[in-house]
Amino acid sequence: MRNGLLLLAGIGLLAGCSVELPGFAGREGNAAGMYTFRAPPPPEPQQVPLRQAEAERALHGVILRVRGETPSQGYYSAALRPIGTGPDAAGILSFEFVAVPPAAPEAIGPARTRTVTAAVFVPNLALKSLKGFRVAGAGNVQTLTLR
Repeated sequence: MRNGLLLLAGIGLLAGCSVELPGFAGREGNAAGMYTFRAPPPPEPQQVPLRQAEAERALHGVILRVRGETPSQGYYSAALRPIGTGPDAAGILSFEFVAVPPAAPEAIGPARTRTVTAAVFVPNLALKSLKGFRVAGAGNVQTLTLR
């Protein structure tokens, strides 16, 4: 009986985590709005200006490494996002260099504090039909050919 009550109380607490509470029960202290426990979604990733792209041979494939310079400090989660489902007719695999901007405006600072890097590994099995890579950044595109 006691275990059943504890289980029921635990389920009730978990169910209450996604419920909106009136503002007077939250941090705001007013009864006008509602307070929720859910965080706002992060901003959408934006293209980053591309500074350097290089393809390095690895043990079982190629590492495509890209470096860019963001407009201000605070950008995070830099990534190479594929464009399309595979290589185009010329055998070029395309990527887009993106990063998530800060939620609030940040200081600009020196270039070394605004540099972000992203990389992707492409295995040998995928390299059979590839002739190169194309990386698009904000305002520029670099194409690398495979040797």
